[in-house]
Amino acid sequence: MDAARFPVILTYHSISEGDSPLEVSPSLFAEQMEWLRANVRVAPLGEVVGALTEGKPLPQRTVVLTFDDGYSDFYSSAAPVLRRLKFPATIFVPTGFCGATSGWPGQSAWVNPQPLLDWHQVAALAKEAFSFGAHSITHPALPALSTEEAKHEIGGSKTELEEHTGQKVEFFAYPYGRWNAGVRAIVQEEYRGACSTGAGVVEPDADPFALPRVDVHYLRRRAAFRMLFTAPFLAYVATRRFIRRIRHQPEGFYARV
Repeated sequence: MDAARFPVILTYHSISEGDSPLEVSPSLFAEQMEWLRANVRVAPLGEVVGALTEGKPLPQRTVVLTFDDGYSDFYSSAAPVLRRLKFPATIFVPTGFCGATSGWPGQSAWVNPQPLLDWHQVAALAKEAFSFGAHSITHPALPALSTEEAKHEIGGSKTELEEHTGQKVEFFAYPYGRWNAGVRAIVQEEYRGACSTGAGVVEPDADPFALPRVDVHYLRRRAAFRMLFTAPFLAYVATRRFIRRIRHQPEGFYARV
């Protein structure tokens, strides 16, 4: 199997010092971005989604950068590197917590709440080559909500982001990676595509509304990151996907909470 044929959507959270699975140090992030610049194409999320929905060949050796939860350190630590390298990125924001912290109800106990982007920072970033995607309003487990509540979370976050950024918001990321058929149907009414937490590369038959991604937590070792677009990388991601399944971690479709 030619691994170069399958785009990889990378997931980052906080670009900061620390040992949490959600944290990547600024120095490691900069090193990873320099490696990408020298070895692959970095493209906007819309390019990959467009190829899928139009039935066109997927772009080869292509990486998409996504950042979940909108940590404020994106503004100070990630944006300067991406700006210098002219890399596009999509930041998924839970709009009800802009200017607050990541300590929303239901957050895992091991997560140390950190500051999130405020609306001034969001607006400033939107004026550059950065795109924003919706991540709900309050970061709930969407399958646990009523249809009306889910519609409010999914559509309301889009409305808020478009008002503050002046951008058309086209993509969504499921909070906690949790979704079901009803949630997907609502998202499909509002967006061009959506990202899950299912570990994998983007294959030609991928669902544009359940796009697999690779969490950079699994690629912290230099050798692991530099396996991108190789057969061992595909095997490694498949192993991580299997481990998530046996641990009952969200892996895409989520029938019930």
